[in-house]
Amino acid sequence: MLIKFIKDIITPKKCYNCWQIWYFLCPQCLEKTKKHKSYCYLCKKESLNFKIHPTCHDDDFFLDNIIVLNHYSDKTIKKLIKNSKYYNKKDIIDDFSIYLWDLLLKNIEIEKTEDYLIIPRPMFFLKKIFRWYNQSEILAKNISKYTKINYENNLIKKIKYTKSQSKLHKSERLKNLEKSFSINKKVLEKINWKTIIIVDDVVSTWTTLNEIWKILKNNWIKKVIWLVIASD
Repeated sequence: MLIKFIKDIITPKKCYNCWQIWYFLCPQCLEKTKKHKSYCYLCKKESLNFKIHPTCHDDDFFLDNIIVLNHYSDKTIKKLIKNSKYYNKKDIIDDFSIYLWDLLLKNIEIEKTEDYLIIPRPMFFLKKIFRWYNQSEILAKNISKYTKINYENNLIKKIKYTKSQSKLHKSERLKNLEKSFSINKKVLEKINWKTIIIVDDVVSTWTTLNEIWKILKNNWIKKVIWLVIASD
């Protein structure tokens, strides 16, 4: 914390839009970005608290809520996410963590924190080594700290390298993800009848979300919520 404080004094953050210090994206500029209204991720129509409409569920899709902060098409948001992910600018994630925390509390009524568990979207270990960090882990840890909800990093593991889902045809996406995730049975006692909040930076397709949901639902999860910075 001391090193971070000194760094902020010597080279303070500057908003990508207005150059205000102490932020990479200040609250005023956030309001000017393309923010998602509360909607159903599948049909893109209005929905209370980002819930998936019951009529939109089918045999392939089962998620409960996908809460999204911004449109990925927004140039500022896209630049911030890419810089935080690929150019080691991890401090950008701290700003997004605060905004996601606020968005979560506006859409989910959390009465007992012990009824929830926060996890990051898992990353294949070789990809994490190459990038040095998983940005979703940083987001999830921060939000856990702010909300006082327990954080678990080892619940779901990515056990197979897969191609980027956004570059594949719909028919290829499910096959691409086959047997790519597993659940850590050593921590199963932590999740019985809890609501799992999965934190991520970008959602480009729903197939990854759904594969993780199916693993969790097979192990007595009450509900699964996906909390993300941006989506199309």
